[in-house]
Amino acid sequence: MLEVLGKRLLYLRNKIKLTQEELAKILCMSRSTYAQYEVDRRKPDYDTLQRIADYFKVSTDFLLGRTEHSVLEENNFPSRLKMIRELNGISLNQLAENLNIPPTDISQFETGEKYPTPSTLNILAESLNCSVDFLLGRITDPRPYLLESQQDYSTLAAHRSDDPLDDLPEEAKKSLAEFTEFILNKYRKDN
Repeated sequence: MLEVLGKRLLYLRNKIKLTQEELAKILCMSRSTYAQYEVDRRKPDYDTLQRIADYFKVSTDFLLGRTEHSVLEENNFPSRLKMIRELNGISLNQLAENLNIPPTDISQFETGEKYPTPSTLNILAESLNCSVDFLLGRITDPRPYLLESQQDYSTLAAHRSDDPLDDLPEEAKKSLAEFTEFILNKYRKDN
């Protein structure tokens, strides 16, 4: 099973066009350590395996060959960004203009050649009226946390227009008045 790890690492690294040196630096390890993972001469510890999976946005099961399902392929940021932009009817150039960034950046985000900084990711989500979690593939509903002003309904308050005490007999109204007086006297601040 671990023989798959090296092949998967090589595939993922080549897909994003990084050298072993560049990726090792990103993952905070030496190039030789990373290279040994890629040729299956060394096994990463759990924390390192998780860090690699997080970086590539895949599961550790995918890295270890326990599944062929790669989160990177189906729920990836580039395809979600493009989908939500198109659903909102915003052109690539319009989005770039709204964010005050070059259209080439948006294009590279949508092809996976480049990834936004966390602050740009927040601005993208806000301008596309979706959550960061949706863009990153963590949830499937793009708009689970809309403000009331953004939703198709509003909240109305309902109040009774009649007084339920009006239907009580005089004796009950007198008892309520006496009880109210008793409570007010008992809990007055000057007592």
